[in-house]
Amino acid sequence: MRAVRRACSSAVSVALCSVALCSSAPARAEWLSGPSRAISNADSASPDAPVTGYAYGPRAQVSLGGELALFSVRSARSTFRLGGSALVVFEDAQRHGALPTETLRSAFELSLAWSLTEFATRTLGPGKELELSLALGHHSALPMTDFTLGDRYHSDDVPFGAGGAYLAGDAAFRTPLGQRFLAFSRLGLRCYTNAFPDLVGAHEASDFVADAWHEGAEYRAFFELGLRLRGAGVEPLGRWYFELIQPHDDSAKPLALTRLLLGAALPGARFELTPFTALEAGHGAGIAVNRTELRFAVGVRLDAR
Repeated sequence: MRAVRRACSSAVSVALCSVALCSSAPARAEWLSGPSRAISNADSASPDAPVTGYAYGPRAQVSLGGELALFSVRSARSTFRLGGSALVVFEDAQRHGALPTETLRSAFELSLAWSLTEFATRTLGPGKELELSLALGHHSALPMTDFTLGDRYHSDDVPFGAGGAYLAGDAAFRTPLGQRFLAFSRLGLRCYTNAFPDLVGAHEASDFVADAWHEGAEYRAFFELGLRLRGAGVEPLGRWYFELIQPHDDSAKPLALTRLLLGAALPGARFELTPFTALEAGHGAGIAVNRTELRFAVGVRLDAR
């Protein structure tokens, strides 16, 4: 516990110093100050978006998730956030029941996000937002019941549901389009722990780490775009997500996923309800990562504001 307290104190000190150096205005510190990022990870079509929701088509999925800024330091020029997110997803891989009972996915992150408000306005124009983030995370996949996917094992499969522990970095950008539209984009990369021994040529150590931490992937790169109509009681939106997975094992095949989500947000004072439809093609999630399909789903999401 002492080590944890020292780490948190160090992170807070770095935040205060960073903001103080970047701004002549006094900084304001807050605890538990809302989402962990100014451009929220929940505003994404990714299967790992930390939101609570239900979807069906043709297999059921229930997700429980959210994000929170544990500590933030705000100034006129920038905002620093120390926060995290968590996600637990129950899914079916074979059956078509209304409630999922077959597989479980989980994802957890601790993130540092730096929103460069003044820099984005000065260099890119009024209303523009730029945010840089670093995160430590882990995601895993396991069966909840004794079942098989119905597909035999292939030598080029990616094991462990392409999960594991990782260091991630991303850059997010948001801008108004005209009077009513708001657009955003995000580009990011996850490096799993087995990637770092490989960078210095320690391939046996990389293999040991991959086996010990159950890591089937070495890198995961992603890009996303979003567009939303603002100002109406119902706000139509569209989000597109694309990712590539580079496996750790040279004999395994690279994987790709593209996902389009269309919905209509119903904003509230504390929460936002979004009925949606989603079309995706490519690898599955979790245990089904080696299954390649074209999938269509209808569902609803509940996001904290």
